Amino acid sequence: KKRLEGDGSFKQLKDWTDGGDIVGCSGTIRRTDKGELTVYAKSWTMLTKAALPLPDKYHGLSDVTKRYRQRQVDLIVNPDVRDTFRKRALIQSRMRRILDDMGFLEIET
Repeated sequence: KKRLEGDGSFKQLKDWTDGGDIVGCSGTIRRTDKGELTVYAKSWTMLTKAALPLPDKYHGLSDVTKRYRQRQVDLIVNPDVRDTFRKRALIQSRMRRILDDMGFLEIET
């Protein structure tokens, strides 16, 4: 943020982008004071603009049928759903590994 502020690029980035847009940036990867990885961006480019804005962060996706129909949006907006999907994928991966090691054969039907 500080590097881009000097030439007005950060303000331009905030003005041109919305939640859900995908941007590309180039710069150096470093750790913050809190130890998180971050990119110190020197330049950025808009890769794709979101066709529809993401739902409000406070209300999120409240309609259950809409959550199931738009699962990708639900994964972006709702961290609990994302965590559930990660756990499910990890469980499936480990079960496959255990059963493979025991000599079982997986058959898709």
